[in-house]
Amino acid sequence: MKLIQRMLTVVAACALICGTAGCGASSSRQAPNQLTIAWWGSQGRNEKQRQVNELFIEQHPGTRIDGQFSQYGDYWQKLATAAAGRQMPDIVAMDLPYMNQYIGNGLIIDLMPYIDDGTLDVGQVSEAVLATGMADGVVYAISSGVNAPAVIYDKTLLDSLGITIDPDWTLDDFVRISKQVYARTGTKTNAGYYRDTNVLEYLLRAQHERLYSDDGINVTDPAAVEPYFAMFQNGIEEGWHLEPTVFAEINLSVMNQDPLVAYADNAHRSWCAFGWSNSLSGMQSLVTNGDDLALAPWPSDDVTASNYIHPAQYFAITRDCENPELAAQWIDFYINNRQANEIMGVDRGMPVNGIMVDAVWDQLSADDRESIAYVREMVEPASSTINPPSPAKAVKVNAAIMPGIQEQLLYRRIDARQASRMFVDQASDAMRQ
Repeated sequence: MKLIQRMLTVVAACALICGTAGCGASSSRQAPNQLTIAWWGSQGRNEKQRQVNELFIEQHPGTRIDGQFSQYGDYWQKLATAAAGRQMPDIVAMDLPYMNQYIGNGLIIDLMPYIDDGTLDVGQVSEAVLATGMADGVVYAISSGVNAPAVIYDKTLLDSLGITIDPDWTLDDFVRISKQVYARTGTKTNAGYYRDTNVLEYLLRAQHERLYSDDGINVTDPAAVEPYFAMFQNGIEEGWHLEPTVFAEINLSVMNQDPLVAYADNAHRSWCAFGWSNSLSGMQSLVTNGDDLALAPWPSDDVTASNYIHPAQYFAITRDCENPELAAQWIDFYINNRQANEIMGVDRGMPVNGIMVDAVWDQLSADDRESIAYVREMVEPASSTINPPSPAKAVKVNAAIMPGIQEQLLYRRIDARQASRMFVDQASDAMRQ
């Protein structure tokens, strides 16, 4: 319940944005050569970003940068509060589920003038990646990197059991492996618990269905989502899924608290984590028993139909920025400067500048190279176009409704059939409000 309350706070803060976007302008906040940049991430990411910012300052004498970082959940609450007071940072990290909300409320600005005059060079960014930051033909955000859905798993453990993951594995295969690992080692599974609706959307894509329409919920039949909820019910009843009490003690937005890397005892440990390909290096750095981690697609009845290339994170310039040209120069520097790309590696995904991928290859760690190889060799040849950004109201579905239903399911207060009906009803209501 602790996590649910935190998510609800974020949703309330996001609602505050919608009600205050038109309030009066603020007074001057900073010198015109100063940038405030906000992002979320681990301590490792923060250190890399600090180095990139210092490099930008070296090449732009007189510039000052105030870097502000938070964990994912806290980040959106702080950003909503700043938006309400017209005190948003100049440059903000943006995520796909929140994109339409921030665009619709006029909180991030049109980048086309800076692209058109050459300040922001997107010549080496593919049209498909650039399009994910667009609305109505206007570019509002630039992807900082690309990644793909990935199950990060303990390869050493599975190898010791003679278990191999087929890249085309199904949800039934995932459950079968989870049962085998639990039966032979006592190690449990985290099947994407508190993963908002990303995994459900992924599974629906195998049926060529979208969870969200342009302005509502596209799936209205509870039977379409019941297999997803049944996975959690079966895992708890059969013992191979982690108990919900484990998640009450941790914050899954903090990488070093993920059950894949945070615990040594089998009652709290998971053999896998549902995440993104760019997290491999960070996760591996947290492993204390020497085991090797590896990547596989999220399971699906049709992995090619389900899988997609995903913008790892975006950068956008806010309506409160006093020097948007300097902010555009910083985004240009981030995606096009070789040293900046060498520093960041694949922390925010594979570089969006295709030339930079090859340019920095020799400086990348083995795990970063594995992450890029996974995207290039496994996902790109066998994937489909990513769904459009979710409607703004989907924030409540992702942040509160889905995790709330998952929690009740894992505590056995409801079964999978009830969870499916609750999800469709509550999500539909939320999207109509």
